[in-house]
Amino acid sequence: MLTGLLMPSAPRALEAQSDVVAFVGAARHHIGERVTLDHCHLVYTTEEEITCVGLLPRDAAGDVRMAGKLLIRVGAAEIAGHRRALSQCAGGSLDRACEVSVSGEVFDASRAFGLDEARLLGLREAAIRWPD
Repeated sequence: MLTGLLMPSAPRALEAQSDVVAFVGAARHHIGERVTLDHCHLVYTTEEEITCVGLLPRDAAGDVRMAGKLLIRVGAAEIAGHRRALSQCAGGSLDRACEVSVSGEVFDASRAFGLDEARLLGLREAAIRWPD
């Protein structure tokens, strides 16, 4: 499942690609690497950052369950994608219109929030790939 992510990376290597749900548990082992994550549901978009959540299949009762979350900091060159996220994905709705692929460098955002190391991970200099 994560074979592509477990290969050693080299400078300028191709980005590893994974489903966000599969990646969340292994993210701390990939700090500093560039990855592309599919099925990222953007929620709580602000001017500074976006939250990406990974969703598990609906349970027997039909409820959606979250597998984990990552902080997304969009790169300066991605202003149009960030604006679109602000207009469509500012709230906590899990609307299909906000299910995207995101590429960026894995980083540890924990200390900025007063948390222990590797408790809140994210992608920086990220680019959003919209489904349309």
